[in-house]
Amino acid sequence: MVQLTKKTYAIFIAPVRAFLAIRQAMTPASVSILLFAIVTLNIIWGFPWLGLFAACVGMLTAGCLIHFITLPSLETQFSLPNSAPQGQAFQVTIHAQNRSALPALDFGFAFATPTLPRRRWLFRRRHSPPGYSVQQSPQHNLFLRTGDSATHLAVLTYHRRGIQKLPDTVINGSFPFHLFESRVDTPSTISMPITPRPLTGDDEHAKGLLNNLGGWSHKLLSGDQLDYTGSREYEPGMAVRRWDFPSWARLGVPIVREFQSPSVQNVFLIIDTALEEHPRVSEDGTYPALEQMLSLATTAIHDLAKQTVKLRLFVTETSLHDASLLNTDTPKNDTKVSATVLSDTDTESMLIKLAAAAPIAAATADEQISTVLEIAGRSPILVLTTRRLANLNTSTLDTCTVMRTDAPQHSNLKRQTRRNRKSAPQQPEPV
Repeated sequence: MVQLTKKTYAIFIAPVRAFLAIRQAMTPASVSILLFAIVTLNIIWGFPWLGLFAACVGMLTAGCLIHFITLPSLETQFSLPNSAPQGQAFQVTIHAQNRSALPALDFGFAFATPTLPRRRWLFRRRHSPPGYSVQQSPQHNLFLRTGDSATHLAVLTYHRRGIQKLPDTVINGSFPFHLFESRVDTPSTISMPITPRPLTGDDEHAKGLLNNLGGWSHKLLSGDQLDYTGSREYEPGMAVRRWDFPSWARLGVPIVREFQSPSVQNVFLIIDTALEEHPRVSEDGTYPALEQMLSLATTAIHDLAKQTVKLRLFVTETSLHDASLLNTDTPKNDTKVSATVLSDTDTESMLIKLAAAAPIAAATADEQISTVLEIAGRSPILVLTTRRLANLNTSTLDTCTVMRTDAPQHSNLKRQTRRNRKSAPQQPEPV
């Protein structure tokens, strides 16, 4: 019954939709022909010019039918990077293939430009800036055979972090003779991760966070020393770090000691996406505290990726079923919470994980953090959070470094460090 009602309604409004489509497709050329056809009726003198009137009506009718019959039907594909940082421009190539049985004539295609919401007089609405900007030059194609493809280059810039969809593709057709021009919007189904931008020291709070992160990283890497592996007889051309004089005196031949770098240690970076109660929300619907923490995490990932450590990233999330890029480390006796840790992956995969981060409940985040702390054991751990981890076991948190990033008063510096900050770098205090 519902389907029958919908079909009946569609049949009744079909003439209205056709009239509106023709009206929106009219160009100055078709409007001029319509006005000239009205003039040819010659109402004042009473003798219509039937030849000119018929020519105008026939041109409008034939042009309208040909225009809607030959309207391009294109299938679009995109060439784009795997991810892009927030606020950084990147190039996208649109590949449009003609899937219609007729050739595509006098057409163009491009990304839809961002539009602001309409202003209403009776209601006040927050004017949030558009989520993206596009730079592209208009491109017009005169002829495209069936099965052939055309390309279009555009530069996109997204201003918000997250998994963002590409803009809709707009196809314009103006055949024949630009009498009518129709626009077909093709919704995009391709999504792209927009990773957080690295944190910059624009204000005192950001500078303090960067100083705390640098102090923790320096303390982590300052203990890297060479391990003694053994002694061997000296050979000409061998690089000598330290002579083994007791063995030289006992054996009578030059003996040198050999050293090697210590084994690469695992460093766990835990991102807590749970927020405090009643967090501040910006006009575009994002949480500034969460975005700043993710920017700091991006800076930490870039810095640690250059060091001789094995970085393992964990981000608290609502669903832990994304196993396409992840290596899962789950304890055998844990049946409630499954911890998914990014390890042995490149930096881009970790940044994509940060791009998909979203706020979750505090109880869920506490369970997941406890599980990851059990997995990490005694490895160096850095926890970035915007709240007080009061529900976690204090003995568990003693083995890791917790850094709050929400406000300047939560810099978590030790009193002793504050007294001696001239002689020692500031270190974040474990909660």
